[in-house]
Amino acid sequence: MPFDLRLLHSLVSLERPARYLGCEPGAEPNQKPDSQGRLLTVALAFADVYEIAHSHLGHKILYHLLNSKSGFSAERVYAPWLDYELKLRQTGQPLTSLESHRALSDFDLVGFSLQYELGYTNIINMLKLGRLEPRASLRSDKDPLVVAGGPCASNPEPLADFFDFFFLGDAEAWFMEDLEIIKNWRFEKAPKAELFDRLAGRKGLYIPSLFSPRYDNGRFSAIEPLKSGYLGAERAAAVSFREAPFPCRQITPFVKPVHDRVVVDIARGCSRGCRFCQAGYIYRPVRERPAEEALKLMDKGLKSTGQLEAAFLSLSAGDHSQIETLVKSFMDFHEEDSIALSLPSLRVESLSTSLAEQIKRVRKTGFTIAPEAGSARLRAVINKNLSEEDALKAAEAAFKLGWRSLKLYFMCGLPTETDDDLSAIADLVMKIKKIARLKLSVGLAHFTPKAHTPFQWLKASKPDEIAARLEKVKAQTRRSGASIGFSDPGASFIECLLARGDRRLGSVLEKVSQAGARFEAWNDRFRLDYWLEALESEASLGLDLANLLIEEKDTSQNLPWSHLFCGVKTEFLIKELGKAYQGLSTPDCRLGGCGDCGACRDGVKIDLAKVNEKNHKGPSLEVNSPQNTNFEAPAASVKAKVISPKAGLLQQGFRYAARFTKDWPMVLLGHLEMVELFKRAFRRAGLKLMMSQGFHPQPKMSFLTALPVGVVSLDEYLLFSLREERNSNEIMRCLSLPDGLKINYLEKLSSLVGKIKLESAVWEVSSAPAVFFSPPLLHPSQVSYTGAKGKILPFVDLVSDLKILSPEKVSIKIKAGLEGTPRPEKAVRALWELAEEDGPILTVVKTSTNLV
Repeated sequence: MPFDLRLLHSLVSLERPARYLGCEPGAEPNQKPDSQGRLLTVALAFADVYEIAHSHLGHKILYHLLNSKSGFSAERVYAPWLDYELKLRQTGQPLTSLESHRALSDFDLVGFSLQYELGYTNIINMLKLGRLEPRASLRSDKDPLVVAGGPCASNPEPLADFFDFFFLGDAEAWFMEDLEIIKNWRFEKAPKAELFDRLAGRKGLYIPSLFSPRYDNGRFSAIEPLKSGYLGAERAAAVSFREAPFPCRQITPFVKPVHDRVVVDIARGCSRGCRFCQAGYIYRPVRERPAEEALKLMDKGLKSTGQLEAAFLSLSAGDHSQIETLVKSFMDFHEEDSIALSLPSLRVESLSTSLAEQIKRVRKTGFTIAPEAGSARLRAVINKNLSEEDALKAAEAAFKLGWRSLKLYFMCGLPTETDDDLSAIADLVMKIKKIARLKLSVGLAHFTPKAHTPFQWLKASKPDEIAARLEKVKAQTRRSGASIGFSDPGASFIECLLARGDRRLGSVLEKVSQAGARFEAWNDRFRLDYWLEALESEASLGLDLANLLIEEKDTSQNLPWSHLFCGVKTEFLIKELGKAYQGLSTPDCRLGGCGDCGACRDGVKIDLAKVNEKNHKGPSLEVNSPQNTNFEAPAASVKAKVISPKAGLLQQGFRYAARFTKDWPMVLLGHLEMVELFKRAFRRAGLKLMMSQGFHPQPKMSFLTALPVGVVSLDEYLLFSLREERNSNEIMRCLSLPDGLKINYLEKLSSLVGKIKLESAVWEVSSAPAVFFSPPLLHPSQVSYTGAKGKILPFVDLVSDLKILSPEKVSIKIKAGLEGTPRPEKAVRALWELAEEDGPILTVVKTSTNLV
C-alpha cells in the first residue's frame, strides 16, 4: 500500500517515529483469497510499544501461521506511545495497523496477546483509538470480533466483558480451524449468536457471554453456564512440536527491540514443577523440537534477517535433550560470522562447563542465576531444585570462563516465608560476591498467586506488606555492592488483583483507563492512585473488592477460573500445595516418573527429541559434522579473493564507497537505525563485512554524516570493507534496500586512498508559508553557534553560499567543523530571525556532500 506523505510528515516530531512505519523486510501480509474468493483480515494486536511487541515470539508465529495460508491475511498493531496517542486524539485519526494503515474497525477480527496483567488498560485504550467499543455487548454483528490468547487467558474473567472469546493453549493446535468457521460465518453475514453456537464446546475456546458469574455476600461463588451442555473450556495442546509451523523468514525491525535477535523455540512446556510458575503448569507436557529442525529454522532466520544474535527459547532451554549437540553445531557453523548465541532461560543446574564454553565462543551474551529463594527450606517449599552449592559453583565457573557480570533473581513474599528467609537472600548474594569477583545485579520480584498453580488458593499481599519485604532485602543486600531492582509494590498488588480477579474488575479497568492509565508495566508509568480511586467506587456499592480478591480461598471453593481446564488436574494442584507445606519435593516427571498431573491426555504426551530421534525421518545430526545439517551457504563470487576472518582482522579488507539517497519513508529512521539497516542488508546479501577487534566485534562500516530524523538527502556516503573482493555492480545488485533508500554509485577504493573526510554539505530549506522575499536580516558574522563542547563559533566560519531560490526556498552551504555544525533549519531561522514556535514550518533536503 502506498504511503500517505501527510501521515509520514506527521510522524517526524514523535519519539522514535519508525515505530509506526511498518514496511520492514519480511512484513508481507498475504493478499491471496481462498478458492471461493474470501479473505479474512486479522489485526494481531499487542498492548505495548513496538520494541516490546516485536520481541514476542508468539506474535511472530501467529503472523506466519495466518499469512502462510490463502484466505487469511494478518497485520500488526501495537500500542501507541503517549505522544502518538495525543496526536491521534488531536487530529481525530484512528489507531491503525502497521502494514496497510487501516483502523482496527476495518478488520474482520482483532486478536490480542495477553502476556501480563498490567497491560490490560492499554487494551481498552487501543480499542477506543481503533474506533471500536471496548465492551463486547456494545459492538454490532458487523464489527470485528475481538479475541485474545496467551498465558493471561488462563484467567480471562477480568477482561470477559471486552472480548468475544478467548483461546486457551497452543494456537498451532486448533486455532486455524476456528478461523475457518469464523470466515464462513463472516461471509454468510449471520448473527454473532449463530457463530457462538458453532464455536461453543470446541477445544481451546471460551466464550464468556455464554456464562454468568454468581456471587454470595460479595464473594465469588460460581460460574453458571447459559447454554445447555457448554459447561466450560479445555485448553488446546499441540500433540507434537517436531514440525510445528514456524516463520522461516522473520520480520527484520527498523527500531531496535528489547530482544534484538533471531529466535527459534526449541521446546514447549516445562516439567520442573516450580510451584509458583504458571507457565510451568499451563504449557505441560514437554514437547521438543529436534536439534536438526531447530538449526535449519535458525539458519533460514539469520539469512532472511541479517541479524547478528540468535536465541534458542523454551521455558528451560538447558533441559532440551539435545542441547549440547544443538549449541555446538550452531557455533561450529556460525562462529566465523561472529553470530552470538544466547539461551535466555538456561537453568544453572543444566549448565555444563562445555555448554558455557560453546556459548562464549563469539561473545558472552549474559549469565543469570535464579535461586528464587535465599534459603534451602524455602526453595523446597516452591520445589526449586537448586542448592546453594549449585549457585556458588555456577558463579565461580562463570567467573573462570570470563564472565564479569552476573544477574540474580529472587522472589519475596513466598508461602511460609520468614524474616530469616529474607536475610538468606542477602547472605547468598554476599557469598557469591566473595567467591567470584563479578558485577552483580539483583532482581527482586514479589510473589503473586496465579491461576492453575498449587498456590492459587493462597492469600496475596497488600502494597505496604510488599514494600516492607522488598525494602528489607534491599537494605540487607546493599552492603554486597550489588545493584538492586524491583517493581513498584503497588504494581505487584494490582497484578495480583487482575491475576485472580473476576468480572467485577471490568468496570474498574474502564475507570482506570479513562483516568489515563497507560503502560503500567513500566515502573515510571504506574499510578496506584487511579486504581485505588476506581476500587473505592466499587466500595460505594458495599464491597471491599480488593480484600475479597486477595483473601485466602479454601481448596473446596470455586474460583473465577474453575470452569477452565488448562491441562493440570485440580487434585494434583491440591496435592502439590500439601507437599509445599511439608517441604517435600516433586521430581521432574521426565526423570522421576509420571506424577499423574493430567497434562498427558488425548494423544498429547512428553515428546523428547533424543528419545525419539531413531523414529524421526531425516539425516542424523553429528556434533562434529555441522556440514550435515544441510545449510545453504551464501553464493560467493567466482574466483573471489577472500580474507580469512581471523587472519584478516588487522587488515583493511577490500574497501568500498557508496553514494546513496535517503528519501521518504526512510527519513523516519534515526542514524543508529540506519546503521543497523545497512549491516543487515549486507548480511542478507551474503556480503561479509570485515570485523573490528575486541570483546564485541563490529562490522567495519561508517557513514560520513549522521542525518537527523525527517531530513531527505540526495547525496549520502557509506564506507565499508569486505572480506571478499566483489565487483561493484554485483554488490549493488545483491543489496536489497527498502523503498526510500537507493545506491546510485559504488566503487572499490584503492589501497592508496586514505581516510575520506567531509568538507561541507549543501542544503535546501523550504518554508511554509513563504518568507524568503529578501536577503537574511542578519549577516553570518552577527550569529554564533554553540558547538558540541560548549565553544561559541561564529556562523561566518561555518555558513557560506546563501542563495534565495524562490520565496519558499533557500540554499545554504554549511562547512564541517571539529566542534560540530549547526543544523540548516536552525541556521536559517537565526539568519532570518524566524520564530521557533509560531514561526513558519521548515523542511530540509540535503542536495550535495562535498569531500576533502
